Amino acid sequence: MVKCSVRKIVGLTAGCLVLLAVAWPASAWEPNEKDLDAAINSGDFGGYFANLNAWLEAKTPADLAKTNEAALTELVKDPAVRKALDQRQFIVTHGVATVNTFAKVEAHRTFLGWVMKSTEILDLYLEAVASNEGLIGDGAKNLETLERWHQLYTEDPDTHKGVYMKLAMAAAAFPPGGAGMYSGEPVNWLKRYYNYKTANEKKELMPSFNHLLVVDYARVLSCIGGDKDIRWARQMIRSWRPDLLEKEQIHKIVSEVWRRFSPFPFDNGFITVMEGGGKCGPRGIFGQFVCNALGIPAIGVGQPRHCCFAARCDFPETEPQVGSVWKVYQGRGWLVSDCGNSTYGTAFVAEMTKRYRTAELSAISHIQWLASVQPSKAKTDALRVLALKVRKSVNTSDPLGVPASEVDVVLAGKRSKADPSHKEPVLDYDKEGPAATNEFASAGGSKTPRGKEEPIVVPPGVIHVEAETFSAKSPGVTVYDCTTGGKQVNFHKSIDSSWLDYVIDVPEMGTYSLEVMLAAANRDMVLNVSSGTEKLGAVSIPGTIGLWKKMAPVDIKLSKGRQTLRISAPFQRGVAVQWFELTPKK
Repeated sequence: MVKCSVRKIVGLTAGCLVLLAVAWPASAWEPNEKDLDAAINSGDFGGYFANLNAWLEAKTPADLAKTNEAALTELVKDPAVRKALDQRQFIVTHGVATVNTFAKVEAHRTFLGWVMKSTEILDLYLEAVASNEGLIGDGAKNLETLERWHQLYTEDPDTHKGVYMKLAMAAAAFPPGGAGMYSGEPVNWLKRYYNYKTANEKKELMPSFNHLLVVDYARVLSCIGGDKDIRWARQMIRSWRPDLLEKEQIHKIVSEVWRRFSPFPFDNGFITVMEGGGKCGPRGIFGQFVCNALGIPAIGVGQPRHCCFAARCDFPETEPQVGSVWKVYQGRGWLVSDCGNSTYGTAFVAEMTKRYRTAELSAISHIQWLASVQPSKAKTDALRVLALKVRKSVNTSDPLGVPASEVDVVLAGKRSKADPSHKEPVLDYDKEGPAATNEFASAGGSKTPRGKEEPIVVPPGVIHVEAETFSAKSPGVTVYDCTTGGKQVNFHKSIDSSWLDYVIDVPEMGTYSLEVMLAAANRDMVLNVSSGTEKLGAVSIPGTIGLWKKMAPVDIKLSKGRQTLRISAPFQRGVAVQWFELTPKK
């Protein structure tokens, strides 16, 4: 019988365990939450990262010559492989040292676990950031990004899912900063996030804001105006030109900016651009700014001897570039457009096409991340070649070009192809756009009867007259639904003479005080008031920056009995009228 001391037995056992640990294959380790939690709680991701690398390498087909892109696509769809790739790429994107530093703060750990244990969250974040390809900026590569995201996660529970989760990712990874153009107002990334969240809750943004991608939200948040200007622009559109809300035609506001050198400096932000006008640069920048303010992704675009802008459109069937989700406005189209960093228009549309084909982008990204795990250059290169084969050809006349189930882009309009025989129009932003489909059409699409046929009787005291109760009107006037309720009447710009007639029955001859509620974006305009051939007075319009404002009262003399009161606008910029009041003076 062989006798062994306790010390020898313990020594032999320990030696065997060491040998087993060395010989144990890497494939025996599986990604698991226990080890992830240990890495988070210790603030040390070195071992976890090494295990992810070894496990993913073992999952890669040994002979890539016998593997095709379809097989790899199925591999990276496997939930365990996908999560492991996402977790590894999250660590690579920020750096092991950065993630370690972030995790050493106890308050960060719940957030970090929330992020790293969710494939959905990691996919949304990484496909915007790690695959950024220079679209917006350098992306999330530092500690500040994680700290910003954590701050929003802690402050605002709404950032834990849905639209505000994506908005928070954009604010954290691509924080706006600097100062608002023309105003100098400092831009703070956190205030900008809440600016858009609050506006969306108040339904001040376009409906498409609720179904954008993270990269789209980044472009919106980077609006070049200050927050004060952004809030003004939303009010201005909804007050003065509510018709532009229909099919998100916000870009047409550029036609209301005078094409001239402004007679005064732009010293009050974008308000003074609207009031004073500008050549192509200020006008194009203004179009980009207003689209962003309303929640539409937009960028500046350069063309030969011209500056314009481009924006995402939820209605691809509209002009210009029919069929495209991104359209270039106030210019000649994508073929002559430079989107910055030597990225020409067609390349930009192609890049956004790749973004919107989210199933395709996801497969390509994950295969490329798998390629970066490989120990040999030959295997890495082979995987990257196979990843590129996943991508379908890009046709900019049919940008999405894949089944709707493979595109994470919700569109209110039609996903239609462009007609090759269709001649693309060059929109003239110096002329008034086409009138609404019927003279009472508006964002709500409702109708009202044509003018008031019976005379308006003016009783003693104040008489309130809604602008749409006219008896007749000129072609240069359109009625829209007012976003504050009721109707409004818009005198279009650059019309020789536009007018509205109101038949009134005045009980007593005398002097009446006339007050008009109107909105006008430009300074120094006028509305004339007459009865027959007699001019009764003129309402001076110093400018209301496109918001509703009651003008200073004007005294007019009215004779007794039935008569037609005409309110007219000379050749000038556009004016919107909501109502007017007549008050007899004692």
